[in-house]
Amino acid sequence: MSGIDLKPLPPQETIEAFARKGLRASFDWRDMEREEHSRAFTVAKLMQLDLLAEIREAISAAITEGMTLQEFRKTLTPVLQAGGWWGRQTMTDPQTGETREVQLGSPRRLEIIYDTNLRMAHAAGRWERIEEVASNRPWLRYVAVLDGRTRPAHRSWHGVVLPWDDPWWGQHAPPNGWRCRCSIQQLSDRDLARRGLRPSDAPRVETRDWVNGRTGEVRSIPKGVDPGFDYNVGRANLDHLRATTIGRLDVVDDDLARAAVAAHLQGGAFASFWRSPDGRAGFPVALGGARLGADFSTIVLPPQVARALAADKAAPAPEDWLLVQKMVDAAPELVDQGPTMRLMGAEHALDLEIDAAGRVVVSSLRKISP
Repeated sequence: MSGIDLKPLPPQETIEAFARKGLRASFDWRDMEREEHSRAFTVAKLMQLDLLAEIREAISAAITEGMTLQEFRKTLTPVLQAGGWWGRQTMTDPQTGETREVQLGSPRRLEIIYDTNLRMAHAAGRWERIEEVASNRPWLRYVAVLDGRTRPAHRSWHGVVLPWDDPWWGQHAPPNGWRCRCSIQQLSDRDLARRGLRPSDAPRVETRDWVNGRTGEVRSIPKGVDPGFDYNVGRANLDHLRATTIGRLDVVDDDLARAAVAAHLQGGAFASFWRSPDGRAGFPVALGGARLGADFSTIVLPPQVARALAADKAAPAPEDWLLVQKMVDAAPELVDQGPTMRLMGAEHALDLEIDAAGRVVVSSLRKISP
């Protein structure tokens, strides 16, 4: 066993990151895209949702209560054996129709399930906290465990110091592979000075082509990173959190939803999103989409629009997004100007569209030239 050297009682962000996951049956670990693992818990070749739920519950206990690997195995082994998911058995691949002997439950598989899920959950929760305090602690340092089991590439990255929003972290934020023990240390300017550290140049990224044998997709993977780990699990978690938040805002009391959106816009989460928009889920910026002819109330700023606006000289400041609610409230019941709705404020022009899902999204917010 590689040894889980993580705190038994993690921050709330770690607990909630895992709790948000649903269940999804899969035959092969390659059947799910990297970011999909932030949305759903799965175990390859476990197609029985009741047993999958049992493993998920045990992982949750390991995260929230500090259940050890030995306790994890002791709890699950009789359950999985009784359910018939144990040892080597013949299974038919539902995608290919091929029947072959495969390994189901075993002490080693339970160890890998335990190790991987705990590390990914801690990484997700840790990154959420990183973005929350990034304005005061903007530097991240890659920390490897320097012993005989450390991968050469990970050893070479030890001590790299880069801004939290440097693109390098998009594919190199640990864990970077199965049983990877690397971590991130977050630092302030004062921390760097006190420790005698200096910002680094981003390491040169060498890649290799990897073919997903299940889908045929060819992906460029950084050398030193295992396939399936070549993404930032923390950013994927925050993308899932935004999507979950948007769904909740659509159904809660309007006054409560408005207060929540205003709080989100004034907090560190939006500042981080504005500086480094990523993922597929946008950021909620206002309520009132139904008044404008949409199916949902929450109005969203998509990440691709945020990236384009941030690069524009006429881009709004982060605090200007609080004006979106006022502009929507001042609009008539239904604005019908074709695919784009333009709302004019005292100093800004706001363009909105209704997307294919029936939600109002921002397509532009610009300051009006005097």
